[in-house]
Amino acid sequence: MILGVYPQTKIFEKFLYLEKINKHMRVYILSAVRTAIGKFGGYFKDINPPELGGIVIQEALKRSGIPSSSVDLVIMGNVLRAGHGQDLARQALLKANLPVTVDGYCIDMVCSSGMMSIINGGQMIKSGDAEVVVVGGMESMSRAAFSISADARWGVKSALHKEFKLTDTMLYDGLTDPANYKLMGQEADMIAKERDVKREELDNVAFESHMRAYKATASGNFKSEVVPVTTSNGEVYQDEGIRKDTSLEKLSKLRPAFGENGLHTAGNSSQISDGASALVLAGESAITKFGVEPIAELKGISWIGTEGWRFPEAPVYAIKKLLSKIGKTVNDIDYFENNEAFAVASVLVHKLLGIPYERLNLFGGAIALGHPIGASGARIVTTLINVLTKNNAEKGIASLCHGTGGATAIYIEKVRGLK
Repeated sequence: MILGVYPQTKIFEKFLYLEKINKHMRVYILSAVRTAIGKFGGYFKDINPPELGGIVIQEALKRSGIPSSSVDLVIMGNVLRAGHGQDLARQALLKANLPVTVDGYCIDMVCSSGMMSIINGGQMIKSGDAEVVVVGGMESMSRAAFSISADARWGVKSALHKEFKLTDTMLYDGLTDPANYKLMGQEADMIAKERDVKREELDNVAFESHMRAYKATASGNFKSEVVPVTTSNGEVYQDEGIRKDTSLEKLSKLRPAFGENGLHTAGNSSQISDGASALVLAGESAITKFGVEPIAELKGISWIGTEGWRFPEAPVYAIKKLLSKIGKTVNDIDYFENNEAFAVASVLVHKLLGIPYERLNLFGGAIALGHPIGASGARIVTTLINVLTKNNAEKGIASLCHGTGGATAIYIEKVRGLK
């Protein structure tokens, strides 16, 4: 080795490598859509998750301007997959008429599944392993399976002293903490009491959620993000769970849902729901190749774990971590979307981070719209882009908590916005 030559050669090679992958370093969102959100046993009760997923994947690609043959991968969030067959993301992409050569996989991070699909897809592009990735989430809580114990597989010589109970997989896999078998609503009550949150505060969040969602619907603000779904009862394009006639008085009369002295009710907790959302992500090379214009840029990500029962508080720490990474403060961000799994989640980001309610969940949240758990992470990012567009704003953060204790957060900047 000749001193002075070899190191320079290596540095030059490294420079060429970095220059090569630099084309993939920025991640853009080309399109973002969602279905309307159906109530439990409502609009979509007969539609399996891959069908809902296929609808949004197909529409997201159509709006992106990218040919389906150029998709490298499909990543979809989904939690309640029991009984729906192998690899639901792959099923969904085939229903969307993507080429058989396109592969896909599902993510189960409970409520953060849809958002982690965006994070995963973005990292695929940043690494240079993909140019175009379709991401999102799909969930049919109405069609969640019932199961029996695996002991039944091996036969029962005698039923004496044995019981085989049906387990509701929606409740067990989606809404129960496996560490202590408490319902997530019970844990939401626990953190609300520890943080001295009052019932009135929770009901105020719920009331505002419904009023904002109703106003956004009535004014047509959701039209640019919702793709209609054809059902046996006709075309569905409006969220089913919004209660325009609710009031603080009505909410205050509801009984606690998770314990005699609890704070959360059916009125200030998110709705069990069905729905799907999809976004198309692309790197700079794909933008140039296809001559398409992004609607937003993905500019920051974070995730964090907490004690399981503290899950509603986790977005506070995920947002703090994200703000630190991107070098910004709450005041630098125009609008926030934080999933309303339970009303206490909104109260906590307001109180502990100082996020004004006027800049939080501007078009309502999961209390009014619904919470199809595997899809919500993608849905709130889609809605955030819409909020930024309608309000001529640029910077936004989306966040949500997830079961077992944790949260994810994403920072985006609007480019063109939704049309």
